[in-house]
Amino acid sequence: MASNIDILLDKSSGLLIGGSAPAGVLPAFTRNDVYPFRLRVLERNAGGSYTDASLSSPSFSLGIGNIGAVATDGQFKLTTTTGTSTAISFNATTAQVLSAVSAIAGNVGVTTYGDTGSAWIITAATANTALSFGALPFTLFPTAAVQVNTRRAPTASVYAQQIVSLSRNPAVFSSSFTSISGDGISLTKIQDGSTSANETYALSIGNDVYGGSYSLSYGGYSIGIGYDQSAANVTTMLSAVTGIGSGNISVISDSKRGLIISFVNALGLQNVTTQLQLDSSGIQSYSWYTATVTMSTSEMEELFNEAGTDTITPTLEIEMTESGQTKTLLQYTATISKDLILTGALVPADLALYYTAAQVNAGFIADSATNVNAVNRSLKSSTGVTAVNYGGRTLVNAAGSTVVSFGTGLQLSGNIGFYGATVTAQPSGTNIVSGLTNIGLISYTQPTALNVVSALNQTGLLVNNNTTTFGVFPLSSRTLTTTASIYFGAVAGNNTNSVSVTVTGCQINDIVLIGLPASNPNGLSFLGHVTTANGLEIDCVNATNGSQTPATATYRITVIGY
Repeated sequence: MASNIDILLDKSSGLLIGGSAPAGVLPAFTRNDVYPFRLRVLERNAGGSYTDASLSSPSFSLGIGNIGAVATDGQFKLTTTTGTSTAISFNATTAQVLSAVSAIAGNVGVTTYGDTGSAWIITAATANTALSFGALPFTLFPTAAVQVNTRRAPTASVYAQQIVSLSRNPAVFSSSFTSISGDGISLTKIQDGSTSANETYALSIGNDVYGGSYSLSYGGYSIGIGYDQSAANVTTMLSAVTGIGSGNISVISDSKRGLIISFVNALGLQNVTTQLQLDSSGIQSYSWYTATVTMSTSEMEELFNEAGTDTITPTLEIEMTESGQTKTLLQYTATISKDLILTGALVPADLALYYTAAQVNAGFIADSATNVNAVNRSLKSSTGVTAVNYGGRTLVNAAGSTVVSFGTGLQLSGNIGFYGATVTAQPSGTNIVSGLTNIGLISYTQPTALNVVSALNQTGLLVNNNTTTFGVFPLSSRTLTTTASIYFGAVAGNNTNSVSVTVTGCQINDIVLIGLPASNPNGLSFLGHVTTANGLEIDCVNATNGSQTPATATYRITVIGY
C-alpha cells in the first residue's frame, strides 16, 4: 500500500498547497497500487487563517477518468410505463434507436445529438404529449451511465423532447469516505532504567496536532503542557512536579515534533517504578475524511489501451454533498504510470508443445488384441471374448452368440429376461396390454369393477386411500379448494354480514361449498356465491332476533366449476 495522499481543499476554491501537494501539485500515481486518500476541507476564519471547515454530515466521492468519454462497446435499454425496449447498441443509428423505442413509446422521432455518436434526441409525435423514458445500462463497457434529460416539456403546440446520452463512469471510483481524527500525541517508554541506563520515554506529537494542551503526571501529580512547548520549557515544568525535582529530568527534541524525556541524576541509572503517564484529551487535531482507492480496474486498463502509452493523464475529481447540495471541490489532471511488476502475476514455466506416449496412454486405452481392437472394430472382455462388435453393430454374450443387432433395425435374440419374467417366444397376446404382460413388462389384471373410479383404482391409475365411496360431479371441469380465516363481526338479528375471499380461478355461476368450523352460535347459517372472477363472498345469516358474533375461525371453501 502506498503512503497517504493528503489533500487539503478550500471549501470555496479547491486544492491548497500542503499535505501531499506541497507545491500545489499531487504526486504521480502507479497502476495497481493502493492509496489511502485523506481529504481535509478548510475555510478561512475572520482573521484570514485557514481552519477546518464547519460541515454538516458531508459525503465525498472521488473519481478518476476522462471527462466526456463514452462507452466503446455493449448495449443499453430504455423503459417507459408500458415496458422495456430491446437492446440498443452504444453507437446505434437513429433508425435503430427508433425501431427499439417505437414498441414502447409509439410513434416518435429520433435524431442524433452532439458529436459523441452516443447521444440522441427523441421527439414526441404530437404536441402537448408527455414523453418520459427511464434507462438501463445493460451491457455497456466500459461501465457507463445512460442519462435521460428533458430538453423540452410538452405544452400546447410544443412537441416534448428528451435527450438520451451515454456517459462513461470513472475508471476508478470511491464514495466510502469516513471521518477520522488526525494523528494525536502518544507517550511510549523506549528504555527501562537500570544500573547502566536511564529510564526514557518518547513523546510523539503528530503532524495533525494544531492546538490544545496535554498533561503529564507522575505519582499522582500532573502538569498541563501546551502542545507546542519547547524542550527547555517542558524540562522546567516537569522539574516542578512533586517526586521529580529540579535537575532530575532531561527533555530534548527528537528529529520531528516530539520530545525525548529521561530521568537523570537522583532518578537516573535505576528502574523508576512510578510511571510517567499522558492525558491527551485536551489536544486538538485536524479532521480528515479517508478512503482507500485502488488503481486496478478493467476500466483503468481501457484508458491505457485507448491512449496507447505507458503514462496517462486522466482527470481526478472530488465531489462533496452536504445538506442535499452537491459541489465539485477539485478537478485535477492526475498522472498515472504503468507498473512493471504486476500485482499477483506469475510467469508460468515453459510447457511442452506435444503429448508424450505416457500421457496419451493415460488418457486413452491402447489398441491391442485383448483390449480395444481398433483394426477389427471390437471391444473384448477380460477373457479375450468379443463383447461389442462395433464394426458389425452387435452385442455378444459370453458364449459368443449375438444377442442384440443394430443393423437395419433392433433385433433381440435368445432368451430375453425382463424384470420378473423371461421370454423365450413371441408373446401370444392379441393386444398391446396382453403382449406387454406376456413379456413381463407390466403386471396387469382385467378390472372387474363396474364404474370408472373403481376400475382406475384396480389398475393402479388411482390411489384409493382406503375409501370405498367416490363422489363424481358430471361435466365438472375443475374443482378449487382453499381455507380462509374469517371474522364476520357482530351480525344483527334477522340480518346478514358478508366477507370477501379470493379464490384464484373461480368464475361467476360456479358452485360454492363451505366447510364449517367445529362450532358456531345456534341460529347461524352460511352461504357462498362467486361475485367476480377470482373472488367470492361468504354470507353469515342470523335467523334469530338477537345479535350474534361468531368467533374468528377457519372455513374450508370448495368451488366446483363447469
